[in-house]
Amino acid sequence: MKIIDLIRGLKIPLYFTSVSPVIIAFSFDHYKKLYLFIVMILIVLFMQAALNLSMDYYDYKNGKKLYNDDTLFPVGPYLIIKNHVNPKIIRYFFIITMLIAVSLGIYLLVITEKYYLIIIGIIAVIVSLLYVLPPVMLDNRGLGEISTFLSFGPLVYTGAVIVFNLNVDVFVLITGIFTGLLASAIRFLHHSIEDKPNGTRVTHFKEIYSLMLIPAFVITVYKLYLFVFLIPAFIIAIIHIIYIHGDPFKITRKTNEIVFIDIISTLLFVIYLTF
Repeated sequence: MKIIDLIRGLKIPLYFTSVSPVIIAFSFDHYKKLYLFIVMILIVLFMQAALNLSMDYYDYKNGKKLYNDDTLFPVGPYLIIKNHVNPKIIRYFFIITMLIAVSLGIYLLVITEKYYLIIIGIIAVIVSLLYVLPPVMLDNRGLGEISTFLSFGPLVYTGAVIVFNLNVDVFVLITGIFTGLLASAIRFLHHSIEDKPNGTRVTHFKEIYSLMLIPAFVITVYKLYLFVFLIPAFIIAIIHIIYIHGDPFKITRKTNEIVFIDIISTLLFVIYLTF
């Protein structure tokens, strides 16, 4: 198996969305606790890997097709269909990566002695599993964005802030909503090709997409200077929305654009918190 296939199969280019809330929280703490930062990064990376592997396994079991296999952002069971990896191996690695993420989470609780974080951790794991595991499978019910919003927004950011021993206030909530909405927008666009052709999510794609992406920036007006810092990313996002059109196949191939917007937004957010 080529390295590029492993990158595509594990959906690695999408991992930045997972770590961005932790990066923002780390900058909010002025980069004081590097070790805790590394542990949290490993937790979210292994959790993301587990979710991606589980999605591939259950997508294959449910007969889903593979799309965009020529890009860095394939949709569907890439490793199984493209590289003929045995589905059982995918399932085993899903379990292994999930157990590593949970073990690291328990380790984090012990070294920080913030045992109440287990509540956030349990909710995060349950929400993530409901995204892919039957019989709920939010991913297949047009509700995947709810899980994505919580997992990559308020839950992970609030948890990171608590680990860094910072105060949880309105700004923390707003920041969690910011990262959650951006993650939901990425998920909505990336998986649009799997939606029903004549369904509401396709026929009203731009309206729904806009309601995820635009408020992510507007809500930061709570801190006016932060909003000013984010204006370049906001402008790019508006242009991105205006020019995105076509059928779901064309739309989903714009995943690179929204990922770029997420990266730029996070970097600008970090600059604001740093200086």
